[in-house]
Amino acid sequence: MDNFDVIVVGAGILGLSVAYNAQKAGARVLVLDAGATAYEASSRATGYLSLRGETPAESPLAQEAEKLWDGLSDELGYPTEWTQKGRIWAAFHERELEELKQLYGSFRKTDVPFEFLDGDALRQMIPCLSETCLGGIWTQRSGHANPQRTSQAFAWAFSDLGGEIREHTPVLELLVEGGKAKGVRTAQGELHCGKVALCAAAHNTLLLDPLGIRFPLAPVRLEALVTTPMPPLFDQAFIGNGLSIRQTKRGNLHMNGGPYEWIDLDIGKEAAKPNTQIVRNILRRAIETMPVLKGAQFLRSWAGIVDMAPDQMTTIHAFDNPDGLVTAACSGHGFGMAPAVGIAVAELLLKGETRMPIDQLSLDRFKSISPEWRTRRNWQAGQYNT
Repeated sequence: MDNFDVIVVGAGILGLSVAYNAQKAGARVLVLDAGATAYEASSRATGYLSLRGETPAESPLAQEAEKLWDGLSDELGYPTEWTQKGRIWAAFHERELEELKQLYGSFRKTDVPFEFLDGDALRQMIPCLSETCLGGIWTQRSGHANPQRTSQAFAWAFSDLGGEIREHTPVLELLVEGGKAKGVRTAQGELHCGKVALCAAAHNTLLLDPLGIRFPLAPVRLEALVTTPMPPLFDQAFIGNGLSIRQTKRGNLHMNGGPYEWIDLDIGKEAAKPNTQIVRNILRRAIETMPVLKGAQFLRSWAGIVDMAPDQMTTIHAFDNPDGLVTAACSGHGFGMAPAVGIAVAELLLKGETRMPIDQLSLDRFKSISPEWRTRRNWQAGQYNT
């Protein structure tokens, strides 16, 4: 029978970051995933770090992640392609412009320097932007990296320390005995440990339900695509017209966006993907946003499952009952938050406390939420963009 100090459920970038930090601290760590390593949201992310001006309560944690990103390639020993050239939120319609102006009020509640610029100022930064761009929010902070290479870097660095990853091993049940987490049950049998980190995105909800623990997350299918390499166009992390678009080191334009498709998940089963109609929708809006893309060659498209909490914020929670269980999910921006979340969860598991600023991010904020929260939130397919 296998025994480990820590079992991490989920081999996405959050789980890999937790595993790396716990293994580095001296624990014997096993990572389990229902599919391949970083096969879902982590490899489908656009690769942004957001400093969370939208949700000031988690901005301090995002700023801790920003500090870590600057040295992450050296820390892991593998390239992440981290680029810190700022971030833009752009509006292309009057309604969007008004929404961004209102959002700017929230951004100013953080200690991150944000500016509101007109369309001409944004086109000076990104000349290929459409003339229909009316303006938006800009910060010289934040940045982006390569999701595939960064996930690979965490996995390799974890393995270099002696950690183990078992792919295609879905966790079917969390094992609890005497008020303490004792391991997990898989199709291959039970695996025992002293601590469990649950980093399985929307599957967190399914695995916690049998324990009587409510973790409100809505799973959504997110489409992504990439062009063949193009001449240098811009360095910033760009969001506009319902899309996230960045240019890679090789010159590819990598993008994803809505309208999101809300779906349901089952334990141990993979959701269908991608959706051709949504990909066509993304292509149309991408060309509207940056007309230079009209002549681009699109290389491939793919899709993954992202989790969304009702307030679209990160959740990190260490349980008293069962003791030894910590869960984490990041509402679609886990890629950028991963370096800080990994430290927070590893420290909670091994020390019972963390230096990371997570006081406002526990599950306790959902104590009074209705079981019908998603219906009341009116999250329907096609009504929410990235």
